[in-house]
Amino acid sequence: MHLPTVVILALVINLIVGFYLYLLYRRKPKDRCFRLWSFSSISFVLGGTLVALRPYDITAFFTFFVADCLLLLAPILVLAGLIQFSRFRYTRRRRQHAFVLLALIVIALLSVYHHPGILSVLVALAIGITFYLCAVLLQKSVITEPTFTRTLQGIFLLHALTMFTQVMLILWQWQSLDMNGLPESSVYTLLSHILLTTFTALLLPWLCFLKLERKLTLKSQRDGLTKLANREHFFNLVERYWQQQRPLPAVLMMIDIDFFKKINDKFGHAVGDSAIKAVAQLLSKQLRCNDIIGRIGGEEYAALLIDLDEATALKISQRLCEQVEKQLQFVADAKVELTISIGLVYVDTSQHDYVSALKAADEALYSSKRAGRNTVTLGAVGL
Repeated sequence: MHLPTVVILALVINLIVGFYLYLLYRRKPKDRCFRLWSFSSISFVLGGTLVALRPYDITAFFTFFVADCLLLLAPILVLAGLIQFSRFRYTRRRRQHAFVLLALIVIALLSVYHHPGILSVLVALAIGITFYLCAVLLQKSVITEPTFTRTLQGIFLLHALTMFTQVMLILWQWQSLDMNGLPESSVYTLLSHILLTTFTALLLPWLCFLKLERKLTLKSQRDGLTKLANREHFFNLVERYWQQQRPLPAVLMMIDIDFFKKINDKFGHAVGDSAIKAVAQLLSKQLRCNDIIGRIGGEEYAALLIDLDEATALKISQRLCEQVEKQLQFVADAKVELTISIGLVYVDTSQHDYVSALKAADEALYSSKRAGRNTVTLGAVGL
């Protein structure tokens, strides 16, 4: 294997990938990660080129300090782009801390660039830690495709391990370092570093495509007005819950806004839409995060409350009615005095099928309507 040929080929591939990523950024300027990753590839190419010029009569400031800063900047830009896909909150204070830390690293590299061995240790450590942070950040990614995220996370960890191995080789063979501050045996770690960097650059764009796919999937599953699960997705979730091996007992709840047609007729459809959104927000706040809530009709909602007994479910339902009546007297500056009616059934998933449970909860809702509305009715599922 001719190492210079491999290095040149890797640098050319990274340059092409960087250009491709920049074209993607120009096509989708909102995805700033493409720009960061494009600069990351270009930074790696420039740094690698300067490293290749070390045997020539060029000042060490460029071939060592500037070159290693560019090589370190490449994974830092990868890390910055990954923040867009994580649940990590990059606050202003954290941004300031990051810039201070980066400035300290640059000052440290500047102070030792005349000592190639020390410089190589610091840069390898910094790159290894950065790729480890990339793997940690990817662990908190909003992308839920496990095969891809684990593969990319594994590459980041391998990259970190490669850099830490290089540090150990430098320290172990300190007396036999070459002009680059590296032992002869580190050629394989350098080759691994180049190949892993190239592979990372090729894989990163898939994160954006997976994010777009996730966005489109969520859009197809969510009601556009309330952002709750739409009718189809809610019933799919209920069916999936019933198909679990040992699902917990649950309470199925049907909820309807009282006299909604009168609200539309009197205040207009804009106020009606605001009323639907307001009730959805209240339901989301009052129910638990593991409960399944959906909008299944114009002004009708449904909820599956998991691992709950009848008495607690009745209290929750009554509280919902009270909170709607209390908090939603005014919607969009209109005095609508919203109320809701609720029908619910307690179900044992081992004895009742979900179709019968839905029918029983719907019948209980109509019983609440006939009872004068703004009330709760507990129904029963026929065996």
